[in-house]
Amino acid sequence: MEGMSAPGNSVEVLSTLPSEAPDRSIKYVFKTSDRATFEAVQLWEGEHQAYSVCMSAQAGCRYGCTHCATTFARTPFVRNLQAEEITSAVEQLDEEVRTQQGPLVWVDFSGVGDAAANWTHVTAAARTIVGQELAREVKVTSIAPQAWVRNLLKPKAWLPDHFMFSLHGADAAQRRVVIPRADDPSTVLPLWAAVAEMRPVRLNYVLCEHNTRPEDEAALIDLLAPYAGRFLLLRLSSFNPVHGSPLRPSPREEAFITALAHGLNGWTVSHHLSAGRETAAACGQLRADILELAPPTRPGALRD
Repeated sequence: MEGMSAPGNSVEVLSTLPSEAPDRSIKYVFKTSDRATFEAVQLWEGEHQAYSVCMSAQAGCRYGCTHCATTFARTPFVRNLQAEEITSAVEQLDEEVRTQQGPLVWVDFSGVGDAAANWTHVTAAARTIVGQELAREVKVTSIAPQAWVRNLLKPKAWLPDHFMFSLHGADAAQRRVVIPRADDPSTVLPLWAAVAEMRPVRLNYVLCEHNTRPEDEAALIDLLAPYAGRFLLLRLSSFNPVHGSPLRPSPREEAFITALAHGLNGWTVSHHLSAGRETAAACGQLRADILELAPPTRPGALRD
């Protein structure tokens, strides 16, 4: 469902927050002409010796994922971003880095909001970003609802260069603890595999207390084993605690990663260690903090 239309397309930087060296990332909060706010992050990709941008698709989000700071802000959803607003933000970030290294290596729609929920504007912005050589590639991260994925499989559908789809659970009930509106994994995985025949697809699995028990290892291995060789990799991501979230980091993280790496024959399993908790690294966290949208918490409550 589309959000309300924006009355204008001007976008300006409201706040920035650099990470400490050697990370070199810079987090931005942008403000639109109607005072909607959204985030983008300038990330250093050491392997490529170039910068990328983690870009938002919406000012807020309706999906209510329990690992995301946006869900627990006092205004979790405002509206969809227009293509021109997205492009304007990318242009400003591109200008920051172009004199040092040329175009951004890629723009990844993995920030606040889900690209699938604002696909018309995301695809229009992506075409402009690549067409104007602001970035070399476009990537999209999504919870990948099945209706949206079916549209990706239609003839002549526009596709980005890479996808990352959020799994977070081995069955429907478990996945919906993290993504309340998620489809059953057994239903969407065949569709995701069909997309993976056209573009590289990574699967992402956030590691938290509720989905890394020994029985979860077996369930996830059983779910994914038939898809060996179909997806680029399985990325296991450490949970970054945010204000209000009922989720907690996993005490079995290392054991779970080891079990998946040994149990999933034919899969590449990687570990993404969430960094920058002190610099509001989670999606929506900086926006909520500077605008005082997050529920109050005692100092250091999420740093333990």
